[in-house]
Amino acid sequence: MGGYWGTVVVAKPRGLLTDEDAVRGGYGDEKRWLRELGDGWQMVETWGLSDPPDLVAPTTGLVASTGRPALAVYISDGYCGAMYASTPERAGVFAHLWDVDRLCGAFKHQPRYLPDPVARGLDTVHAELVAWAAAAGLPGDGDRIRELLARSSAETPADDLLFALVKALGVARIGRTRPWAVPVRDGVFDTFLQFGPPYAARMIGIDRAWAERDGGEFPAAEPWEIEALTLESEVWASMYRPEVDLVALARRVVDVIVAYRDGPGASRGIERFAEISSDLAEFEAAVAAGTFRPGWHTEEARRYADRRATE
Repeated sequence: MGGYWGTVVVAKPRGLLTDEDAVRGGYGDEKRWLRELGDGWQMVETWGLSDPPDLVAPTTGLVASTGRPALAVYISDGYCGAMYASTPERAGVFAHLWDVDRLCGAFKHQPRYLPDPVARGLDTVHAELVAWAAAAGLPGDGDRIRELLARSSAETPADDLLFALVKALGVARIGRTRPWAVPVRDGVFDTFLQFGPPYAARMIGIDRAWAERDGGEFPAAEPWEIEALTLESEVWASMYRPEVDLVALARRVVDVIVAYRDGPGASRGIERFAEISSDLAEFEAAVAAGTFRPGWHTEEARRYADRRATE
């Protein structure tokens, strides 16, 4: 089993952290787990097919929109990570974590067009995080922060070290994961999001961009491509909105899947989508009866995530 991959973002938004424009448009497509940290501070764990993400631009935007410090860390396979900690008064410096004294050489921590983090050393990173906690109005434990920064991920996975580090910065707690309003890992939503139309549209878009760059010709985007990417963003944005009309959203998802499945072009593995209409009917019936329950894989993932909670 592989280690942890993804970005952890800590900030103090005015509403939900997942509703901040910088978060919705940055870090990763999938806003997986949202937690309360106390006194308005929140944490979101994200992941994206195009990882590693740019940490600097969205974190800078998050600081500007909230007027508060923000921290973002991308973890690679539970082994090491890249950190960007910024405040309204001082932009952060992109740093490597575990080990803070040198780069690992094993992973790419930024998109190809951006520079990798630097090995800034224990004293420098420690001082920056202590200052970050002070700017955030948090009672950071300087000794604990130093001890965690000095550890090796060979002893403790980098994601576990990160959660301990967030607690050492002085947040009141690591909360349990907030319930999802949209079952993104079940039924028609899972079919749509997991290598479904949005993924296909993104891959076609890459081919189109390459063709345009080389002066070649490529068919214009089909309507389902545009709708798939637009709807994907809406589904992720609705994850923590209990007021969402779940059945209406599911119907729109199925409409895009059918347009993708039945549209012109090469074979798209239509067997995977053959029963999508009956899947929708089953989902609608379960929602209407109040009997819909997330699959065991979703519940198991949440239980695993909630082992980090301190409350």
